[in-house]
Amino acid sequence: MKRKTILSFLTGICMLGGLTSCFNLDETVYDKLPAETFGQTDVEINALVGNAHNTMKRFATTFMHTSECAGSMAVVPTRLGGDWYDGGQYAEMYMHSWTGMTLRIRDSWDAATESIATCNAAIDLLQNSTVLSETDKQTKIADVRGVRAFWIYVMMDYWGNIPLLVEYSATDKVYPNNSSRQTVFDWLTTELNEIKDICPTVSTANYGSFTQGAAYTLLAKLYLNAEAWGVTTSENNYQKVVEYCDKVMSLGYTLEPNWKDNFSVNNQNSKEAILAATFSSADTGSDGNIKWELHNNTLHYKDYLALGIDAANTWNGICAQPDYVKLFPEDDPRREGSFLIGMIIDQTTGEPVITDHGYELNHTVDVTIIPGTEYAGSNWGAVNQHDGARCFKWEFATDLTTSMENDFHIFRLADVYLMKAEALLRGGGNAGEATTLVNAIRERAYGNSDHDYSSVSLADVQLERRLELAWECYSRQDDIRFGCYDQGMWPESNCARLTGEHLKLMPISQDAWQLNPNLTQNPGYAAFSN
Repeated sequence: MKRKTILSFLTGICMLGGLTSCFNLDETVYDKLPAETFGQTDVEINALVGNAHNTMKRFATTFMHTSECAGSMAVVPTRLGGDWYDGGQYAEMYMHSWTGMTLRIRDSWDAATESIATCNAAIDLLQNSTVLSETDKQTKIADVRGVRAFWIYVMMDYWGNIPLLVEYSATDKVYPNNSSRQTVFDWLTTELNEIKDICPTVSTANYGSFTQGAAYTLLAKLYLNAEAWGVTTSENNYQKVVEYCDKVMSLGYTLEPNWKDNFSVNNQNSKEAILAATFSSADTGSDGNIKWELHNNTLHYKDYLALGIDAANTWNGICAQPDYVKLFPEDDPRREGSFLIGMIIDQTTGEPVITDHGYELNHTVDVTIIPGTEYAGSNWGAVNQHDGARCFKWEFATDLTTSMENDFHIFRLADVYLMKAEALLRGGGNAGEATTLVNAIRERAYGNSDHDYSSVSLADVQLERRLELAWECYSRQDDIRFGCYDQGMWPESNCARLTGEHLKLMPISQDAWQLNPNLTQNPGYAAFSN
């Protein structure tokens, strides 16, 4: 087995309930070197840590649907002709009628659990490394522990009661039970407090790592959502959010003067990025490097004719929920910067692009179900292929073909400003400071102070989060926290969302239970069955 094998060694995981890897450490690698010796050179150590960082790509590529479509931001409508119906799974995401068999939920569970297992294996090998100084070893291990904590936080957010397995088992099959959300929350706060000051420092050299800034941001997120999650703490939650946000804001991050620079092809230069999933146009998906194919997921088959990009044959899927787009004032630059709207003009002819159905390619904000196309006795029906505002937030490179180069900033400073503003208002803190923080985001967006608030309310903060953070996988979590999770923003679909407290947690997938029979389904969902 050649060197390439060890790089896939941590990603080709045999999962037990999604969390336990069963690597055969007697397998030989590096031309008969035993795998347990891996991690004894700088190259090998960097491969271990890099593999952990690489897992964060899965958040951008998988949770766009689980967050934005379950929330109020986006939808994948069925296109006329049947594209994107896919057994009704996207209708289930919008209408909250999902089950343990819904594919997107299963994929999200798998992405998170496989990432945790990758981190557990990397931590085990790093702990056994003999070439690192003790300080360097602890810093690199803290980096990977931080990535693992991020994924455990994601699982706790979406599924609540999850297997909490943070030990690597080389040979034994481990079938963990669910741990309560409270138990997981307590573990996370303890873990992050242990590593927050030994994680890599904030610097351009550590871009893409789980830095001290990422640790403090994640702590702020935990306490901001604690009440909505129903967990208890011995602290003043909102005071803790302010404390951790202040720490992040002291670490040298700055708001990019040009909002759009956060989403440029070369956005690795952003001074605002706190935690980044780093992509490359060279990612193939078969080399262990996950491709970011947002352009394929959102653009119409013929949008490339107007955008001047090489990516033809895009898939024409996800678009914005109409009333979400209508929240944006016409003069807010983030409207045009977030959504591709309007008539699509062929750069070669100067004429509107014509779809294969004979329509002008006009991306309307409204998404209209065509009467008579309803599926399975429901109100969910097909819409014209050109309907819907498309994601236009990340710059499309002119030579874009299969994989986007732009990085996805999981955490960035604007979010921290808005988290602190929200915590100040919820906790009875300084409303004037909250107003200043929100206005800083608005002034950056507009380029002036003409749209400043004199005083902000929680509703203003919620709106600003929606304007600032569209497409960035915050919608579901924010909607739950602000009490509007059961309200989709596509009313003309006539597809009402199901209601019930249990829907604030996703169902654990049937596939996960078949791998780990000790898992317990979340309340309100059908029990697992053979």
